[in-house]
Amino acid sequence: MDDDMPEECFSELKTGNLGVWGVAQIAAGTGLAVYAMWVGILQPGFRKVPLKLQVPYIPASKVQVDNVMRLLSGRKGGLVDLGSGDGRIVLEAHQQGFTPSVGYELNPWLVRLARFHAWRAGHQGKVSYRREDLWKVDLTKCKNVTVFLAPSVVSKLCNIIRVNPQTSRSYCM
Repeated sequence: MDDDMPEECFSELKTGNLGVWGVAQIAAGTGLAVYAMWVGILQPGFRKVPLKLQVPYIPASKVQVDNVMRLLSGRKGGLVDLGSGDGRIVLEAHQQGFTPSVGYELNPWLVRLARFHAWRAGHQGKVSYRREDLWKVDLTKCKNVTVFLAPSVVSKLCNIIRVNPQTSRSYCM
């Protein structure tokens, strides 16, 4: 093994030409890395869901989380987030006083990530993330339900969940 300094290695790369073969290797390596991310992180949530109901994971922005919290302002009680992803809405809801705050997510990697975020924020044990199918969750005792999913899935979910003005439930979709 050579005792080359990193500067020497990088200077060799800077002066050399990559060529077609080098660009092809970089493209193949990048494609392989993207595929590995898809198979390891995103695809597990799709395995148990019919194709027409599959939703890719897109994290909610801070503005979107703030909008959900604004819609829920003045409300009390627990909160359920269907398709909670990395748990941003659940964490923010807990910080706003919604207890219990529970997130349901099908993808096991995202459930682990949400639990990590809760641990890092110091809310481990105060919020709950469950790996369950949102179509099988019992919402009869839930006062506040949030859903941040694709419109095609939300429309099917609205057929199941009927908003009843006599109840104290609120739905943010």
